Amino acid sequence: MTDLHGQIRAAIEARRGRAQAAGTGSAAEWYRYERYVEAKHPHPQIFDADEEPVLWLAMDGTQAVMDHIAAEDPATVLRHCDEDLDVLERHALDGMDHCSSCFWQDGEHYFLYSYSCPEALSLARRYGIEAS
Repeated sequence: MTDLHGQIRAAIEARRGRAQAAGTGSAAEWYRYERYVEAKHPHPQIFDADEEPVLWLAMDGTQAVMDHIAAEDPATVLRHCDEDLDVLERHALDGMDHCSSCFWQDGEHYFLYSYSCPEALSLARRYGIEAS
C-alpha cells in the first residue's frame, strides 16, 4: 500500500483526469443559461463558453443542482487540483518521514511533524482518504 502522500496525489490526479476529460478549451468553462431554458427548452441546461450545451437536467431541485454543477466546471476543478498539488508539494516528507515545512512547539523546543502534518491530513479528508 502506498503512503498517505501517494494516496492523496493519486486522488488529486484522478480528479484532474475527470475534469480534463469533461472539457478542454472553452468547453472547460460551464454556466447555467437561463434565457435559453425559459424560451426554447423544457429542461434546464448547462452550456460551455461556446454556448454549446454540455448537460441537461430534468429533476426536482434542478436550479440548485445546476448551480452546483456549473460552479464545479472542469476549469474550476483543474485550478483546485493544481492548488492541492502545490500544498502537497510544500508539505512533502523528507527522507526521514518528516514534513519539510511544518513544525510544532512543545515548550521551548521545536519539532518537525513526523509522517503527516495537519496540511496533508486536511488534504486527505478533502479527498475522502482515511489517514491512520
